Amino acid sequence: MSEMTVYELNIDKNRIAFTECAKKPPDFVLAGKFAAHGDAGATFVCRMGDPDLIHCAVYRCPGQGGYFSLHDKSGPLFAAIAGNNLVYGMAWAFFGEMVANARYGVDVFENMEEPDD
Repeated sequence: MSEMTVYELNIDKNRIAFTECAKKPPDFVLAGKFAAHGDAGATFVCRMGDPDLIHCAVYRCPGQGGYFSLHDKSGPLFAAIAGNNLVYGMAWAFFGEMVANARYGVDVFENMEEPDD
């Protein structure tokens, strides 16, 4: 497992704000083992994105909130903690859009040599 920066997610002016955090998510979130249930009670929900490019593993905590762990093909990049359901829902949208736009951007550049009809 590599060292990763961990961020706490909050809402600032209707947007997701990242603040470096001293809290540590469960080890399985940092390690990116996608089918894990840990002592902390967090459950793997899904992986958004392209594992060959960039993807985000999503975990749900019992009660409220959850974790997001962003990875590229070489390994984990960072983890983020959403402390409540509102931030958790907004973070789903944020990370979903991020990984979708990354995939779209790569597709555009890969197909630049093909003429548009």
